[in-house]
Amino acid sequence: MHYILYNPKSNSGKTAKKIVKFSRKLKKQKIEHKLINLLTLKASDYATLRAKVVKEDVIIIAGGDGTLHKVVNNKEFQSLDNKIYMYKAGRGNDFARDKKGKLFEITEYVKNLPFAKINGRNQYFLNGVGVGIDALTCDKQMYNYLIGKKESYFKIAFKAFFNFKPYDLSINIDGKDYEFHNVWFFVIQNGKYFGGGMKVSPKSSRLDDKLEFVVVHNVGFKKLLTIFPLIFIGKHILAKKAVKIIGGQIFKVKCNYDILQIDGEVEKPLEELEVYRF
Repeated sequence: MHYILYNPKSNSGKTAKKIVKFSRKLKKQKIEHKLINLLTLKASDYATLRAKVVKEDVIIIAGGDGTLHKVVNNKEFQSLDNKIYMYKAGRGNDFARDKKGKLFEITEYVKNLPFAKINGRNQYFLNGVGVGIDALTCDKQMYNYLIGKKESYFKIAFKAFFNFKPYDLSINIDGKDYEFHNVWFFVIQNGKYFGGGMKVSPKSSRLDDKLEFVVVHNVGFKKLLTIFPLIFIGKHILAKKAVKIIGGQIFKVKCNYDILQIDGEVEKPLEELEVYRF
């Protein structure tokens, strides 16, 4: 049996249409499958589903980063011993950015994930955690989604720069303290991409044992506008005075900015943040 978990509202409802086509294709190939709507799935339903699944079954997660983030943070999912696939049907698809085709196996990528302790609550993540202009942009994206307004990540971020006030950051990485001032944003990345294809952490590898801390700081507004577009191709790291990258496993953060994004999902207000990769 192939169990297909999907969010019909993902990608402004386009995911639902893609799943219908995908299901028809599986039927033609005579592959037995079951569609599971994540919006109607209750917490108790996960346990019921977990009890039904046998080792030979295949789990397919259909959608984008938000759908994937939601599924991997369910404890029943983490206990599965099955092959896991992703069907690319989301909008940003940062997790799937460097994968070919629409359907591919992700089993090795969704086990032993890094996690963030946010205000005392642990969350697994696949791509990264960020605080600053990226989190504010995700917050604006969510608002646009609720009111039905379509704008690109880049356009929202560009407009957000004009009202954003840089902040101070203290961070302990693997026992060593760092101080950064005039911070526009920082991310702690497991994957290379954020914001729908921006290569913010070109050194990141999902299968190694560390995360990459990337901070943009100590730079004026005009200079920042020349650096930001370079993130799309990962060339912002050449601006050594403004961009700092540090690899590590344990990150303990103190900052005076209260919006956080984790895999593009917004958490606020931010009171406590620690990030771990073991």
